[in-house]
This record gives sequence, structure tokens and C-alpha cells, in this order.
Amino acid sequence: MHHAFRPLRIATALVVGALVCAPAQALTEAEKAFVGEYRGGSVDTVAQLALLDDNTFCFAFMGGSLDLLAAGRWKAEGQGIRLQQVRPEKTAFVVLPGRKEAQGGMVELDFHGHTLSNARAPAVAWSADDKPPATLRPLFGKDQNSWSEIYKLPPVPLAQARYLYLGDVTEPAPGKPVEVQVVQYRLEAAGSVLVAFDEVQAMPLLTPHAVFKGDVLYLEGDRMGKRRPLAAEAVDEARTACIQPALAPKDGAAAQERSGKTLVPAKAFKAKPSAIQGKPYFEAKGG
Repeated sequence: MHHAFRPLRIATALVVGALVCAPAQALTEAEKAFVGEYRGGSVDTVAQLALLDDNTFCFAFMGGSLDLLAAGRWKAEGQGIRLQQVRPEKTAFVVLPGRKEAQGGMVELDFHGHTLSNARAPAVAWSADDKPPATLRPLFGKDQNSWSEIYKLPPVPLAQARYLYLGDVTEPAPGKPVEVQVVQYRLEAAGSVLVAFDEVQAMPLLTPHAVFKGDVLYLEGDRMGKRRPLAAEAVDEARTACIQPALAPKDGAAAQERSGKTLVPAKAFKAKPSAIQGKPYFEAKGG
């Protein structure tokens, strides 16, 4: 019995990619040979790739600390095909308002060290009004790469922290000067706020090349196995769990905002690396 594309059920809950629709075109004869399902991986990893006949794909990877679900388009290139992941631009920071109510109209900022360890140089600032501060203060010292706890800052009056700013150093493109991407959030009420980081969202878009060697597909040199026909159930599940929900990312963001699960950024802007300065809020114990 053919098994459906099951890892997508798990990965969808973790990461949702985005797919921009375009009119479907007929496959070339070379492309038709690639349509199907492929399964690769090792003892500790699972990788599945579904190449659909409308030149869309769904790729799921699970292994170690990384769970990835990516959607996009594929087309013939050279002797193989090129996959191009598509996703909407959004911040890698995740800001969740807590249920805990702070006394005296205070804001309590908590930082999820485990996920924020994946940021290059996270920094924070706040202000009473919409005017961005000139500088942000680094969260973590450079003498430690992994931060495993929830790190708390002393409570701040909401009147002084109506706007929260989170920044991280990014590299726009290989070889280009780094810059600081800053995101502004408006805090509507006093209470606790948890800041985390989405490692997958911060990753560069996937653009792997795949080729057949004999009857086995290799994705950037990694074995993905032989082509399996896509059963109707697998096609429906790939489209439902991965592709179709990604067709309208704006609708998803609006639903997320209404749900109140995460704060939606008010705006984003770029700053020079020199904007991050001052003593880190948290440093290695004993440092």
C-alpha cells in the first residue's frame, strides 16, 4: 500500500512556506520524467520531495533540531531541474504576548535563549513613542554561543515601552556589507511578552539542483531515492497541507493577528551595524 506524504502533517505545524501562483504551463518531455515522490535521508533524518505536474513542489525535512517544510516551483535546468523556494517576507522574530499580568502597568520582557541563539546578534530597545531609538542594546555577550534559558529583563513601565524594537545583523547577499534589520512592535497593554526566533525563516531561500544518476534522484548531491508515482491521496495531501495554505500568506497573517497568538510587526527598517552598542544584557555565567 502506498503511504501518503505523512511528514508534511508534522512539518506544517512548524513552518509554513509560501507559494506564489502563476498560470500552469504544460510540462516538457524532460520535466515529465521528474514528476513523482522521492524519499531520502539517513538513520537520523527523513527527507521527502513531491514534484507535482503543475511545476510546484513540496519538500519536507526532519532531523536533529531542524524541521523544515518548503514550497515553491521547479523547472528544467541543464540535465536536471532547479527548485526555487518561495515565501513571503516576514521577520524571523516571534513575539508572543503572555497571559501573565504585570502589576502597576509594567511590561516584562522575556527572551527565549534557545531559539535566539540562532540569531547572529540580537538586540533590543524600546520607546515611549513612535520615534525609533538611535541605538539598540545587544542581548547576549559574544563569549557564549548557546543560551538555553528564558532570560528576563527588569519590568519597564508601559508608558516608557509602548514600542518594542528587535534587531539582528543580516547579510543582504553574499559579499555585501552586513546591516541591522530592525522590527517595531506596538505593545497595547501591560503584561509579559516572550521574544523567540524562527531559525527557518532566517535561512536563505532554497534553490537546490536535482539530477538523475541512473534511476535515482540526487538533490544537491544527496540521495533522494527512486521516483515513486504520486497516488491521488499523496497529491491531495501535499496540496492541502503545503501548497494551498501557502497561496495566500496575507490572509494567514491577518488570521494570526486576529488570534492574538503573536504580535504582528508595525514596521521594519534597516540600520547600520554601529546602531547596536552598549553592554550586553546577558553574559555567560562567571564571565
